[in-house]
Amino acid sequence: MKIFFLGDPLKNMGEPLEHIDFFKENVEIYDDMEKLLSNLSCGDKCKRVLILVGREHLSKSHVLRDYTISHGITARIFVNKADLTPKFENGLIFSFDFGNGGLKDYILNVKKHVSRLAGMSQFARKLREDLVFFAFSDSSLFLTGETGTGKSMVAQIIHAISHRRESRFLELNCANVPEDLLESELFGHVKGAFTGAYGDKRGLLEETNNGALLLDEIGEMPQHVQSKLLIAMDNGKFLPLGSNKEVKVDVRFYSATNQDPKRRMRPDLYHRLSELKIEMIPLRERRDDIPILVNNFLTDVGYTIKFEDFPPEVQRAFLGHNYSGNVRELRNIVTRFVEFSESPETEKGTKYDPNSFAKTELTERFVESMVDLYMAQSEPLKDMMNKLHARLEKEIVKKVLQLSHWNKEEVAKKLSLSRRTIDNMIKKYHLDRRNK
Repeated sequence: MKIFFLGDPLKNMGEPLEHIDFFKENVEIYDDMEKLLSNLSCGDKCKRVLILVGREHLSKSHVLRDYTISHGITARIFVNKADLTPKFENGLIFSFDFGNGGLKDYILNVKKHVSRLAGMSQFARKLREDLVFFAFSDSSLFLTGETGTGKSMVAQIIHAISHRRESRFLELNCANVPEDLLESELFGHVKGAFTGAYGDKRGLLEETNNGALLLDEIGEMPQHVQSKLLIAMDNGKFLPLGSNKEVKVDVRFYSATNQDPKRRMRPDLYHRLSELKIEMIPLRERRDDIPILVNNFLTDVGYTIKFEDFPPEVQRAFLGHNYSGNVRELRNIVTRFVEFSESPETEKGTKYDPNSFAKTELTERFVESMVDLYMAQSEPLKDMMNKLHARLEKEIVKKVLQLSHWNKEEVAKKLSLSRRTIDNMIKKYHLDRRNK
């Protein structure tokens, strides 16, 4: 990707090139339109370009747009106008104020969010580039890939650097909402629309007006709701349940699934939702990114140790693990490693555990403490054991839920329990994902 400046959009920024170090190796500045056009056709490096146009060249922005389209160049054109927030002008032309920190703040915002996608693999580099181009678009985006690959995070990042970022971004996991409530959750309802509708409720489409909505596990959406969603997307309006008054909305749609989207989706809705596509590949297919991801996760929890500081056998364990849970699993393994020195199992089943003695000692001390506590109490042993069991069970389930980002299927698998048992424990111990 290359960045071209036309005119003098950098004035009033002060040492501007230092603010765009995220892209600086690909920046070129021109004062003349003809020279810029002659350099836009520069092979593969110019298949994707960002063009920032100074105010003295505003009238030529449409010429640039038409030129890039006719020459098959994927471009985003930003024009310098006195706008407080980015605005979608006309077909891939966006405007905001380059002065007063506007351009600087935008570039720093892009750097901040896009850098969350760590890695130097070809996939990671292309994905970071995709995000910049997909952000400044109103086309729907479909994300596919295995669980834990980061589909939700990608959608969040795109929204955070987009021209809609001042408006709301909400997520709905279609698999977690009962079928008979999903329509109401999306479109809202009026009082009396169905049994239990004791008041009016705004749906997520209305709540995200001018913003964006991520529909996760879209394949779990019932067919009749898919039909209503397709009509709402085509018309930009819909009827809440029980209402005869249409609601108009402008929403950008993101959709995600770890299944084949064509198996359970209406073909017309799938094509409508997949104007743009991103396929998140498994972590095992981009192992070069593992050391960088590990370092990021270590930094997140306040450690200065790096992947390179690990013993060779630990590094091999991290690089050789299968990661069926992908990036989410890697994060959980890093957490377990720094807390208990448990590195991942390799394909040969070996595990490095330098603190096994310390863990055994910790267990022994815990048992001794419980014995001392019991000797100081007068309650029956059975009662105390029941209390201890309940407390340990609660804390273990709570911790695993947090590490798994409340993915109940993943939690059930880790604890070798059924999904129903996990639901019962959440209810029994009053666990809430909002409470850390």
